[in-house]
Amino acid sequence: MLTLDAYDKKILEILLNNAREHISVIGKKIRLRRENVNYKIHRMMKAGLIKEFNVALNEKKIGLTHYVVLLELVNLKEQSEEKIILYLKESKYMSWIGPAAGKWSLIFDILLPEKVELTAIINDFLTKFKKYIDDYVILKWEEGDHFGFKFLGSIERKKRTEFSSEKINLDKKDAHIISLLNADARTSLVDISEKVGLTPNGAGNRIKKLEKDGIILGYTISIDWRKLGYEWYGIQLKLIKFGEETNKRLIDFFTKHERITFYSRYIGAAWDYDIGLIGKNSAELRQFINEFRTQFSDIAKIYNVILPLEEITGYKLPNGVFATH
Repeated sequence: MLTLDAYDKKILEILLNNAREHISVIGKKIRLRRENVNYKIHRMMKAGLIKEFNVALNEKKIGLTHYVVLLELVNLKEQSEEKIILYLKESKYMSWIGPAAGKWSLIFDILLPEKVELTAIINDFLTKFKKYIDDYVILKWEEGDHFGFKFLGSIERKKRTEFSSEKINLDKKDAHIISLLNADARTSLVDISEKVGLTPNGAGNRIKKLEKDGIILGYTISIDWRKLGYEWYGIQLKLIKFGEETNKRLIDFFTKHERITFYSRYIGAAWDYDIGLIGKNSAELRQFINEFRTQFSDIAKIYNVILPLEEITGYKLPNGVFATH
């Protein structure tokens, strides 16, 4: 287990809030020399705690539809699972991939541009691996948020501006900039400008415009919580009372609870919400379940609990979504 000092925690808090924050700015905020800040970041990357630097995007604004697929696998050997995962990793449209324990054996995300049909993607996958699939569910992602920043300390994320989901057509340079930030959110303006064919100021102005238009929502990092001695549990919640007030009450709870790192709401599922919970052991999971039941037994129930075993790939837009630009 990786041990963090106070400076490490503050650096993580800042990067969770803004992964593009400059080293010198971080140093001023925490009163540490920039070379020491740089060393600490690279130490946490080398240890596997910081996995990726991510850009948060308004998927609907760039014409993407987000699906989540959950598979129950059978007749599975290690090589069979590796074959399926390799197929997903090489796909143009697959994003987050993770094996799991419980009802579902493997979970992955699909992000599709408007011109690409889900049916063709799913049929190709099912045909290729049908002998290993006993059951599956395909969910349409409707909304969600991530809250990893709040777990490590007192720094609060700036309140996100609410943007419409009306699609904005990107030109080739904007799409290229987003693809570079999608690969590494800390990519410098100099590198971006050289690859896109703009001046650094020109690239910076385009990024600011993408932020202002609500296409880029922010920048964060992916963390391997296990490096800090935590497990990550996926909890599926089913509503028994519906309406705007119910959703508002639950989302307020998700936002404020120190152990909840994200939530997602779906259309077409037997359950309504997924939440990500981090805890040190099953006792802390049980404690949370009791807390949730005490507060929300009138509006929701726990439908299922999933233990993700590994994060094969973090959440990034797959390469295929940029092919149309």
